Amino acid sequence: MTGRKRRTRPQFQLGWLPLLTALGGALFSLSPLRGPLEEGIGLGLLYALRGPASPPGEVAILGIDHESAQRLQAPDDPHNWPRHLHANILRNAQRGQAELLAFNIFFANASADPGADRAMAEAMRGLGRTVLTDYVKPRQLRSGLYVESLVEPTPELADAALATAPFLLPRDTLSASSAFLTFFGDEERRATLPTLLMLAYIQRTHCAELGAWLGSADPELARIAAQSPPCQTRPKEFEPTLRLLIEQLRARPGLEASLEQALLNSRFPAATRRLLRSWAGVLAGGEVRYFNHYGPSHSFPILSYQDWVGDPPESTLAALAGKIVLVGYLEDFQPESTEGLFYTPFSAISSVELAATALANLLEDKWVRPAFSPVGEGLWLLFWGGVLGLCAMRRSAARGFALILGLGGLYLAAACALFGLRGDWLPLVAPLGLQLPIALLTWGWLNYVRRAERERAMQSVIHRFIPVDVFSQLSRHEDSATLPNYGRMAQGICLATDAGRYTALAETLEPMALARLMNAYYAALFEPVTRHGGWVSDVVGDAMLAIWIARDDDPGAQEARANALAAASAIRLAVRRFEKTHELVFPVRLGIHYGELRIGYVGTAERGEIRAVGDTVNTAARLEGLNKLLGTHSLVSERTLEDLPDAGVRPLGAFLLPGKSKPISVAELITDPEAGPCPELRQRFADALALFNEDRWQEAHAAFTLLNLHFPDDGPTRFYYKTCQSYLAEPPQGSDTPGIAVEKPPPAELFNHKK
Repeated sequence: MTGRKRRTRPQFQLGWLPLLTALGGALFSLSPLRGPLEEGIGLGLLYALRGPASPPGEVAILGIDHESAQRLQAPDDPHNWPRHLHANILRNAQRGQAELLAFNIFFANASADPGADRAMAEAMRGLGRTVLTDYVKPRQLRSGLYVESLVEPTPELADAALATAPFLLPRDTLSASSAFLTFFGDEERRATLPTLLMLAYIQRTHCAELGAWLGSADPELARIAAQSPPCQTRPKEFEPTLRLLIEQLRARPGLEASLEQALLNSRFPAATRRLLRSWAGVLAGGEVRYFNHYGPSHSFPILSYQDWVGDPPESTLAALAGKIVLVGYLEDFQPESTEGLFYTPFSAISSVELAATALANLLEDKWVRPAFSPVGEGLWLLFWGGVLGLCAMRRSAARGFALILGLGGLYLAAACALFGLRGDWLPLVAPLGLQLPIALLTWGWLNYVRRAERERAMQSVIHRFIPVDVFSQLSRHEDSATLPNYGRMAQGICLATDAGRYTALAETLEPMALARLMNAYYAALFEPVTRHGGWVSDVVGDAMLAIWIARDDDPGAQEARANALAAASAIRLAVRRFEKTHELVFPVRLGIHYGELRIGYVGTAERGEIRAVGDTVNTAARLEGLNKLLGTHSLVSERTLEDLPDAGVRPLGAFLLPGKSKPISVAELITDPEAGPCPELRQRFADALALFNEDRWQEAHAAFTLLNLHFPDDGPTRFYYKTCQSYLAEPPQGSDTPGIAVEKPPPAELFNHKK
């Protein structure tokens, strides 16, 4: 056991740990990994928790599948299918009263049969509401430099269409199925295919409401509505009107708020208000929208192309009534090829289903909306991390853990609810995959540090009364009923102290002043004991008992005995400083003995203490009391001094201590050579003691008489002078002197018999 003081980490430094939670999330939001992980993992988790959803009933797909290709004996190249087949589809869509029909097929080249193109164009004019798909083709200007050019359908088909538009996906997203564009073009803003279909559908089905709404919102819009009706859906007139409205909404930022207010003041049904709000939001909003996927492939109603080429019955045609029909190739059109396939969190889907998803999102105004801008997300993660950090710092470990997990669960539930209701996309990877584990680790670390600090504080208190090895063994006794049986035998040194004039001092001081004085006194005593590897076992009034336990690899306890003697000398010096500081005389007496003792629990299961018991403890206490008789301050048994060179002692002879049956050889420990007996006194005392031990009482009496005349203040000399006088008057019985019997028991009896 050592007296080294442990250094503890200041608590305020631990307060910086929770900042890792906040800063970790904020820095992650700036990382290039943020986008791929949030789109791939976070968004995928939201889809998995939400599950499939039902798409709006306004959208249907007329799918060209592998079975249709085989039955119609069409060529493998989907763009070269006979266009008279498409003409039949258009006529049947007109019979079925489809609201709009769009081909997600490229018609960039004229057909080998001019009559087929003419038939398809006539069928498109008959329907009057057909939209064709453009596509963007990269064109190389020079090595390493490309420009994109828009490839439109053949002029004959384009003239017959309501409009043409491409279906475009941004290139800076994680996957091609993550987001789509609503507009394109730098100088002239043009709508993409899903945007065009959505605007045309609203303007066709809600023409009167749209005109009245625009007219009530703003005078300029009322003028535009009068001159160029927004519900205009005739070829060559639809797109100019659309561009005019886009210019107004984008040039006048406050116009969208006016439209919203007018919509709130209207008496339109909720479904109509939702469509009109989506119409204005698309025209005024940004170009990129994240897909809100509804489910795996075939989530939309799929009509087989082969069933619509011929002359389907009226019951079949009714499936197209009022619908926006997209014609395109399904994912199983060419089973051996993956070209034209897109991968969603649910499954692989075809291009026409992806276009239908974008259109349905715009109609429902339910595309996936990132909840924050990049800067806003960083600030949110700072706030969220700060909240988790505060939870991690709670003093109650159980509450902190429950709060962190509870907040994480609430966050996930809120993210799922918002995603399911409106498509709002709260980040998940940083808050739950990074910050939540950091908060839990921080909580665990802080909890560990606090628990360690508490344990160190408790052990620092316990170790003042219990040795480290004893405490470690005692802590293994989980059952308190076994505590009274705990104990172990050991070789140890006991140092007993007692203070003179304590009783007189206690009578003159009030209890609080006496307590403060004794605390300062014991601080002076405890420090040398602890510094030299000892353990304070008992404190009673002005008496102290300190123990040194020998290590197993020190069979003679030589190191422990040397430490105890060094502590005794240091105690004497510390008490002198204490006396000088407090301006009083408070002499201390010490008794030191080495032998076997038991370190263990003394008491019952309900109440007890760890103490050292045995004859070694009793002997040390008797030696301390013997100081009073001999007029000394520090006595040590000669067994304690065995094999210790330069111990600095004066042998005082053998004594039969009270309650003992065998004598013990005693020596005076000279703690201060300058203030202790001089060499002449020590030598003459040793010679006189030798005569006494040889039972030569007359000669010993003469020697001690002369010594007492020269050194009248030496207590041992005075004791032996008087002892020789008594022996001359009445010699002791027996030839083998058992030692000088000490009749009066010392006050330090308290150590083993407390009352």
